[in-house]
Amino acid sequence: MTDVNPQTATVNAEIRIGNRTIRFSAQFSNEAIQLHELLPFFQNITDKVVEIAIAEVIESGKRISCHNGCSACCSHLVPISKAEGAALLNLIETLPEARRSEVRSRFAKNMAALEEAGSGLFDKLKKAALDHDKERIKAIGLAYFDLDLACPFLQDQSCSIHPHRPLSCREFLVVSDPVYCVKPDPAVVENVVLPKRVSSILYNMSSRDSNGDTGFMPLIQLLASAESIQIEQPAPAPAIDWVNRFLESLGG
Repeated sequence: MTDVNPQTATVNAEIRIGNRTIRFSAQFSNEAIQLHELLPFFQNITDKVVEIAIAEVIESGKRISCHNGCSACCSHLVPISKAEGAALLNLIETLPEARRSEVRSRFAKNMAALEEAGSGLFDKLKKAALDHDKERIKAIGLAYFDLDLACPFLQDQSCSIHPHRPLSCREFLVVSDPVYCVKPDPAVVENVVLPKRVSSILYNMSSRDSNGDTGFMPLIQLLASAESIQIEQPAPAPAIDWVNRFLESLGG
């Protein structure tokens, strides 16, 4: 249900996720905003979906293997929506100068390593994504992992931007022995299956052209693609329109 006045709209939502229900009431502006300005809302919903998935795992008699200090997944090829890309670029600019320089240097070092490897990984990933070929995407991800390129935001085996981490990072959990995460083998690594993936919804919402724009990019390309990220943001829309579109996808 949505109550509207000239400046804001109140959304009262009740959405079935897995075997549980998410309920919330919030006000959103009727003014046009950039999609990335709603990222805290999307992060909050992602966390609620993950909480539901964790509860279902526990009810099944299993347990989540992920814990503080376990950073094997921080060398994966992390996809981020273009909306998240814009927000992360802004976040980097707010870091203290020394830390900002260090992060920028790490991004550059990883990109240089990828160029040296000469795998054409980004082009392969985009084509596989447009073809909706999950097996090729998985193979590309494993090839990237083998390069052992730690996330530029990783600090002392922990995420230095944890409250702002990408949705795909929030959604990545395993129930198998953590030892297998060091050399991930799909045959032994058991990922938690989420009832909904908010990240995928945000990729679609970030896309300006469903035929040629996946709406996402590898995190490692963030700084190298900074200019295009800003240019390729979806057109501003009233916050309530963004939210209604999101909730329609989440409940569909």
